[in-house]
Amino acid sequence: MKKLLLTLFFLLFAFPASAKALELLMAHNPDCHICERFINEVAVDYNDSELGKRIPLIIISVYDQPEWFKEAYRLRKIKPIRGTPTFIIWNGSKEGGAEIGRLVGYRDKGRFYSRLKETLSIED
Repeated sequence: MKKLLLTLFFLLFAFPASAKALELLMAHNPDCHICERFINEVAVDYNDSELGKRIPLIIISVYDQPEWFKEAYRLRKIKPIRGTPTFIIWNGSKEGGAEIGRLVGYRDKGRFYSRLKETLSIED
């Protein structure tokens, strides 16, 4: 399975014009102090980073989810969210995409970027 994901990511980054876009969805709870720390330490400039330009961050409140997200969850294109923050690597359009990976939790900015790059098989 890991080899399949590595191949998929290689193809996505080697041929970005023809590949579906990746997005990083964050399941966010406004009452979660760890979520707020992530927003203050990472989200404020994530989309301006090199990684953020390739895989933009979209923050989704667990209390106010968009309809496409609810539908994807109902169709099991998104696995259950058991805690926040949960970061879902989403492949494709909002209506036709699917979860292809995830990170759960947040410790600090450096570890977050390291884990995300590792999950995406991106070297520094």
